[in-house]
Amino acid sequence: MYNMPTKLIGKQIIVRELRKSDAEDLQNNINDKNIVRFMTNIPHPYSKRDALNFFKKISRYRKTKKDAAFGIALKTTNKVIGGIGMHKIDKGNNNVELGYWLGKKYWGREIATEAVGLVLDLVFKKWKFHRVYANTFHKNIASQKVLKKFGFKLEGRTREKWWRENQWHDVLNFGILDREYKKGKYPPSPRLPPACR
Repeated sequence: MYNMPTKLIGKQIIVRELRKSDAEDLQNNINDKNIVRFMTNIPHPYSKRDALNFFKKISRYRKTKKDAAFGIALKTTNKVIGGIGMHKIDKGNNNVELGYWLGKKYWGREIATEAVGLVLDLVFKKWKFHRVYANTFHKNIASQKVLKKFGFKLEGRTREKWWRENQWHDVLNFGILDREYKKGKYPPSPRLPPACR
């Protein structure tokens, strides 16, 4: 059995549990067409009510332990600027899907890279999972670059899977195995909280 952390601490950020008090920050950062165009099931415009409904979903995630959603918060302010999640947690096969997003004004600062690194270290080093996979819109080059930094391999392309902006989009399927991750030299390593050690 694995322990779900309450937070992972990096250099610039903290990946932490979301709280209802984060609703406004969440709404302000995700309410951008440049972000939601590469996400499924996220409405635009994104209202405070949408954020509060998301918190209800997170509560169900915690009970089932099949999904986990966290905020990406700046260390300096503790304000949520993005999100990262582990979905379809399959303990029987030690597989998990990774997803993440970041507010536009924080792009280009290696923050997404740091958040992904924190979660991958948890999943592979502490939980001893075998495989992590992620799916991206074929035009989401920035997200693909983050995955490739960690050694994710392109495993396939699903044609016209997602409908967004009045058109079909292909989805690129990426994956990385534990042995591939352990061989690499990827930034950064988190300081795992005591409950996860």
